[in-house]
Amino acid sequence: MTKDPDRPPVEGDLVAALDPGEARALTAEIREAIKAVRTATGRLAAAVRRAHEARVWVVLGYPTWKAYARAEFGIGRSHAYRLVDQAATAEQLGNALVELGLMSPAGDDVLTDLSGRAWREIQGRAQDVAALVADRAAALDSAPDVEQLRGLVVQAVEDVRAEAVPAGPGRAPATPADDADAFAHWEGTIALGHAPAHLTDDEVLTALDLAGYDTDTRRTYAMAVRAFALDGDREQLQAFRAALDVPEQGEYGYGREVVVVGRELAERLQMSCWQQGRLYLEIAPSRLSDRAAARALAAAFREDPRSFETAQRIEVRRYAMTGDYQAYEEWENQALPVGA
Repeated sequence: MTKDPDRPPVEGDLVAALDPGEARALTAEIREAIKAVRTATGRLAAAVRRAHEARVWVVLGYPTWKAYARAEFGIGRSHAYRLVDQAATAEQLGNALVELGLMSPAGDDVLTDLSGRAWREIQGRAQDVAALVADRAAALDSAPDVEQLRGLVVQAVEDVRAEAVPAGPGRAPATPADDADAFAHWEGTIALGHAPAHLTDDEVLTALDLAGYDTDTRRTYAMAVRAFALDGDREQLQAFRAALDVPEQGEYGYGREVVVVGRELAERLQMSCWQQGRLYLEIAPSRLSDRAAARALAAAFREDPRSFETAQRIEVRRYAMTGDYQAYEEWENQALPVGA
């Protein structure tokens, strides 16, 4: 080992200076350690995802996924869901690359160079990454080897991360028991599309506010159905329905009992609209344009495609597609005949 006797000591020096060869060897060791950690994290994420899909917290007697993760592993729900999301995204990307003939089903360690943050930021966009990889692989003189493919994947991921991320549907593992549960579950998946599972509660509130949940009541409800869609946790949903988030004397001069009744009525109205929208989607699937959907609905209900009734069916159908009930209310307020 060589060292410069004239180099002044630096605060924090713990070892003697390394020569270039030793420095390169240490750097290679660190790189291999990082790769090993990422590989192990990938296996961990896959195992956590299997546990979530198997609902092991129910089997082991825990009330929620959150309670299971905290008691068994000492991690919070957000951390556990980040691992679930990572495993799901890795599977989607791997499957896409296999289908394109770029990667063997064994994987060949092609996806081991991606960090946890990278996986989070391409959630829901695995197909975009795979498409970029395929385009760049096609431009090569020959099929990429494992090392080249790994580099193509890393670059494609970086490019996709640099783009704006569109809102997408959230994960929805809970199993609804009845229509009310099914509706709350669906509402929760909409909220998850705006505020994915790995976000903290403060980040969720910010994301929901930006997505148009513009009142405390709307955000509280969105948080409640989101929790239900995540792992079947009914606590927040039951608290919202019981109006426990408002003072005992109620709000706007109404007692809590009145608020409870009002929320129940509002939920029933929205659920009815959603159920109608699902019916309309069976007649006019989401792939159809509004004009084509209007023709299909008008034919089914024997009415003029330009009629108010058909226009209303189109808006209800749109609500069942997007979950934006506020947009439906705004349309209704503008379009309903006076006195209707």
